[in-house]
Amino acid sequence: MALDVGNALKNPGQVYSFDETVELPEMEILGDPVRFEGVDVTGEYFCTGDSRISLRATVEADVHTRCSRCLEPVQEPLRAEIDALYAKESDPEDPDLYTFEAHALSLEDAAKDALLLALPLQFFCKPDCRGLCPVCGGNLNHNTCTCQEGNVVTGPFSALKDYVLGNEDK
Repeated sequence: MALDVGNALKNPGQVYSFDETVELPEMEILGDPVRFEGVDVTGEYFCTGDSRISLRATVEADVHTRCSRCLEPVQEPLRAEIDALYAKESDPEDPDLYTFEAHALSLEDAAKDALLLALPLQFFCKPDCRGLCPVCGGNLNHNTCTCQEGNVVTGPFSALKDYVLGNEDK
């Protein structure tokens, strides 16, 4: 969605309010699929006088991803603040500067950047999620796994475990 900033460019210093909905593509973050739905950007903008637009806004969205422990789908609301400066030409000295053409300002990049910075490091389907069984991969939230009963676990480090515990003759 493009925000028309033509009036702001003609009237520097005059503050304009806006409320826009933007669409962001699904992306992959650290191997996990992340999708933002209902991305709503609300705020104000004004021309600083040198054909630059200063924008301050709040972006709200529902983030869809998967639980870090059991890989089940997770949906959570997310809110972030945007404080961005737009110019007609990019500036290599200022990598945080967004660009716009003519009088159309795109909110997608600033909204995406703010939401990505606001993402928590991990998502959980519930606070006490039990995760997946390390042996068979079954979801421990849905059923009880008997793979580890009797402490007979074979894996790439089982020989090292036996050596450390003094059972190297096995």
